[in-house]
Amino acid sequence: MDLREMSKFGGGAFQYVPPACYELEGKKFELLMDDGYDIVLNFIDKETIEWNYVSKEPSTPQVDKYNCLKGDDLIYFVTWNLASCEFSKRQNFVFIIDLEQHLVTHGISSVGRNPRWPYLVDNAFVFGCIAQEGVEYKIYPRHGFTDDMVGNIVKWQYSPDMATVHAYHSARWYRITYPRDANAGAGGAAATDNFNDIVSALPSSDDPADYIRIKEGIYLVSATEHGMEKILGAKAMFRSDNLMFLDNYHHVYDIGRGFGTMTAADGTDSDILVMIGAYGKIQDVKDYEDVMNAPNPYLP
Repeated sequence: MDLREMSKFGGGAFQYVPPACYELEGKKFELLMDDGYDIVLNFIDKETIEWNYVSKEPSTPQVDKYNCLKGDDLIYFVTWNLASCEFSKRQNFVFIIDLEQHLVTHGISSVGRNPRWPYLVDNAFVFGCIAQEGVEYKIYPRHGFTDDMVGNIVKWQYSPDMATVHAYHSARWYRITYPRDANAGAGGAAATDNFNDIVSALPSSDDPADYIRIKEGIYLVSATEHGMEKILGAKAMFRSDNLMFLDNYHHVYDIGRGFGTMTAADGTDSDILVMIGAYGKIQDVKDYEDVMNAPNPYLP
């Protein structure tokens, strides 16, 4: 038996993805969102979710297939691609469901809304709370944007042969590079060579990022490949992928998902929705001073 079959998501480049979490099966939540568009999530079974917006005229419930990973004892990363969406070619939802604080973050990623770069992924975030019977609604506290992570560099190991280093150098940007050690392995060396080929054609590896504090030591990080798509397009194969990671620094691991498009050499497009898991190691900034201190060419 291939033991990887025991995990819904494990194997391949993302070998360290944990098994799917089914703890939300059979649960229903009313999310009171700060944009005024409340949402009901009904986890029908291990893979099926029914959801709808709640307003004076509630929207028709929509049924989709969801994925769920566990980021902490009572914090869940839930994601799915919408079967139908009105305002973009494709759309992905991420929900950070925080049952410890009864808070929620809703991430919305869309492809096809930019007429100049139709593969570009754009993202929006809405914060809110989970309705509790007998508990008065309050407008705070909330998950929220933060600069807590600025100044740190972390190596993320996705499999024995695949690792990246993320430099969190700004509250709205991040940089990616590869580990500078002799233990990268053949796969890691190949990935580094490929990465260097791509970056050499770009002004830098800077890409826009959002950092959201879930609670002390736990953050949602969203990074989107904008520069690569705008400059290289299909030459890069992966088209403006958005990566959302739920980083847990109490244990230094993360979970998340990648969403975007892959264009093959023959021009064929494939939709991407891949679950991600990695073990982290916080790096000494002085070993990556050139990465951390380089100017951002995308800013004036």
